This record gives sequence, C-alpha cells and structure tokens, in this order.
Amino acid sequence: MPDLIGDTLTEIRTNLTAKTKLSFLDDIEGQVEDDEDIKDILVRSTKTERYIAVTFDRRKNDTSFSYQYTDLILVWLDKLSGGTGIKKPSSQLRVIQWRRTRSDLLKVMRYFGKNNSQMNFRRILILPYPAPTVGWRLDPSVYAK
Repeated sequence: MPDLIGDTLTEIRTNLTAKTKLSFLDDIEGQVEDDEDIKDILVRSTKTERYIAVTFDRRKNDTSFSYQYTDLILVWLDKLSGGTGIKKPSSQLRVIQWRRTRSDLLKVMRYFGKNNSQMNFRRILILPYPAPTVGWRLDPSVYAK
C-alpha cells in the first residue's frame, strides 16, 4: 500500500524552496505519525467528491499566525483527496476538495492549529461549497497548488 501522506507531502515539497516551509511540513508529517486518529482520518476516503469552503480568523495581534502556512496545509489536504489545488473565490474563503466529513476536517484543522503557532486561528467555519456558485467577481482560478 502506497504511503499517501508521505507521497503527497513529498510532491508539495518539490515546489517549495523556503527552508521554513519545508521544516513546517516535516513537523506536520511527524505530528500525523504521532496521532493515529488524525492519520486514520487522512488515509480514509470516500468515493464522493465534494467541495468544502473553509474560512478562519486569526487571533487579535497574533504575529505568529500565517495564512500562507494554513493555505499550505489546505493544499496538502486537497491533494490527499485528489484535488488540483485550493481555490480562493474571495479574500477570506478557501475551497478544497475533501472526501471525508466536515467534522473530520474540523478535527484535523483544530489539531494542527493547536500544535502549530502558524495555524493557531481564533475561529474557523467549514461549510459545503455550493455548486453551481452564484456570485459577482468571484475568482474561479486555482489559488495555490
């Protein structure tokens, strides 16, 4: 059985040059290996392809929180579900492909937020992304992959 978690992280690492982001992904990989519940969520998959919208707020005056690192995790989670990259139709909204439950995504994001200051958000909202989307001036392109 292929190592889906390691393979997808390796694929993302090939596109990165920043040592801090590479180190961050190494930490994430170690955290997943240390927590069987999170690992089980990440390797479990359903055949149903669905898109999930995620939005989060950083804590007031938090200098360590980074939207870039949170986006990096979302890109990885999207890739684990067979996605081609996250979309960002508006400023605070990210859309990923996710083949597990929304509760699973919340559990994973809270786990990483608790263990990584770069992702220690104040609040998070996860909801189904509507299809077809109705809006004005939404960006349909892939934001990060």
